[in-house]
Amino acid sequence: MRIKPIWAIAKRELGFYFNSPIAYVVITAFLLLCGAYLFIFGKGPDGQTFFDGDVASMRLLFEAIPVFFIFLVPAISMRLISEEKRSGTIELLVTMPITDTEIIVGKFLGGLVFIGIALVATLPLPILVGTLGELDLGAVVAGYIGLLLLGAAYLGLGLMTSVWTQNQIVAYLLGALLCAFFYFIGGMVESVWTGAQDTVAFLSFESHFTNIARGVIDTRDVVFYLSMTALALVISVQSLQSRNWK
Repeated sequence: MRIKPIWAIAKRELGFYFNSPIAYVVITAFLLLCGAYLFIFGKGPDGQTFFDGDVASMRLLFEAIPVFFIFLVPAISMRLISEEKRSGTIELLVTMPITDTEIIVGKFLGGLVFIGIALVATLPLPILVGTLGELDLGAVVAGYIGLLLLGAAYLGLGLMTSVWTQNQIVAYLLGALLCAFFYFIGGMVESVWTGAQDTVAFLSFESHFTNIARGVIDTRDVVFYLSMTALALVISVQSLQSRNWK
């Protein structure tokens, strides 16, 4: 793979978002949602809100953002390939001196940078929390790393569904369903088949993220997210190449 064409495609995708009000509206709405949930609407397992507790912590928000991402990330990924197919520009793109792998990785990188910017936009929240009490910076850093890894895995799934169809709405719905499935699979299966708890926990995005949200970055969790992301990208490349088999 070559860095130059990959980055050119990534910049093209970022340009689409930031040359229009879309990115600014989405990021602002995401920041307001996170702030409202953390300080007003969010409640922990004990039913307490942020101000009911005596600890300055971001964990309440970190446990909610993965659910927010189920709706946000597929919205970012749904157009990456499906729009190229719908408009016919995919055929022009593939005639350029660039491989299918570079197309997929470039599209993925553009979406991942967007997710990273959205997460950076929430940094005023931990800064504000830190002014209200002693904040565990290690847990905050671990939480953001975990969210980026989780976002990358979600984005891989969303990009994969975007390759499968030229309809953006279908791509969004399939992407959101896959993200929700892998995040909630542990709770769904455990409620009907307790014997599969350990096996399903390995596939659950939630169980791996919970470890990181506690401030513990386990190599196994990092490898899991990177492996799921890589698998989704490989499937995306193979799906894109399938046009040559027809």
